[in-house]
Amino acid sequence: MSEEVTRTTGSRWKPFLMGAFLGGLLGFADGALLVGLFGWAYSIVVTEEALDPLADLNITKESLSTDETKGYIDGLAEEYLQSENGIGLIVGYIDGDDREVYGYGTMRAGTDNVPDAQTVFEIGSVGKTFTAAVLASMQTSGDIDWGSTIEDFLPEEVNAPQYQGRSITLLDLVTQTSGLPRLPDDFEPTDMLDPYADFKVGDLYEALAQARIESPIGKSYKYSNLGFGLLGHLLALRAETSFEDLVVERICDPLGMDDTRMTLDEAQQSRVASPHDGGKPVPVWSNETLAGAGAFLSTADDMLKYVAAYLQPGDGETLSTALPLCIEKRRPTDEPARAIGLGWHIDSENALDIIWHNGGTGGSSSYVAMLPKSQIGVVVLSNSTESVDEIGHKIVYLLHRH
Repeated sequence: MSEEVTRTTGSRWKPFLMGAFLGGLLGFADGALLVGLFGWAYSIVVTEEALDPLADLNITKESLSTDETKGYIDGLAEEYLQSENGIGLIVGYIDGDDREVYGYGTMRAGTDNVPDAQTVFEIGSVGKTFTAAVLASMQTSGDIDWGSTIEDFLPEEVNAPQYQGRSITLLDLVTQTSGLPRLPDDFEPTDMLDPYADFKVGDLYEALAQARIESPIGKSYKYSNLGFGLLGHLLALRAETSFEDLVVERICDPLGMDDTRMTLDEAQQSRVASPHDGGKPVPVWSNETLAGAGAFLSTADDMLKYVAAYLQPGDGETLSTALPLCIEKRRPTDEPARAIGLGWHIDSENALDIIWHNGGTGGSSSYVAMLPKSQIGVVVLSNSTESVDEIGHKIVYLLHRH
């Protein structure tokens, strides 16, 4: 359903940990000075790229033109496609009033069909931000209270886990602090190429009954596809509709995202970038029960419309009020300088707050990021399992220099 949040910020602490270790070998008194000296020298020599994600590009200019920016993006794309798993890639960005989309590689191995702005990709866990946006929309319109517990929505016969009498709330689910496991403990797909196809609502309820919360709810970050899948299910129950229809009604239709769907028509299917694993085509995943964790497909055009709605929210409409709620820092995570809003992660680095989410399925990868204060948004979609996080992260910094 999605690999997620593997890019860490831990490298910034390495020089001090190394210095402390060596200092301990020499004794406490000498170690205190050594920690500082070693940390200072090591950070200059070794962690330059951690402090400057563009260090390996050897950029000498403080400001880049559009052509120069594209040149660096072309280089990043070429390097990506030369990797063992690289197949196709789409890069879209917003920089103030500028909006660009660049396509690379192919929609299917062995062909020369270059993806474009209307090519349909799996977006994996980036779809969690749709779930969060629906929650914020329903909260804003008064249709739901995100402080409600999951027991308020579940059938009476379903047993929901608690921790020392504390129940899980919708806000706990959307901030990844519910304590629920990443996936059900007994999750055993019948078909590993389509692992969620046979996971039914009854399986979800059974997983809840078996789940054990091992730390205070609402306090500790623990990424959970099960939790977000449950959130989407509960929102759909309250709205008395399917989760797909709920997202389309609350997010896609208002923003004109006509190609962002779980169920594709014939024309959309003809534009799908076939997912690939190890260079070989694999099926698009199907997922009904845990759809809230990430089951949508989309295009670069649609995702840029989505990002633009965060960067420049309108006036007076429910969605324009709801989306800003999603990108406020809500709770800490298990990474230094990283917080979580509603679904979105927020990394504080180099005096920037980068709002982002990534995704990965059995044959696709995605990354979406924003700098609202700078009016910058980045969308990177791929039809292979090779992560696009690093490319997306670097493009954010390239645009910050644009």
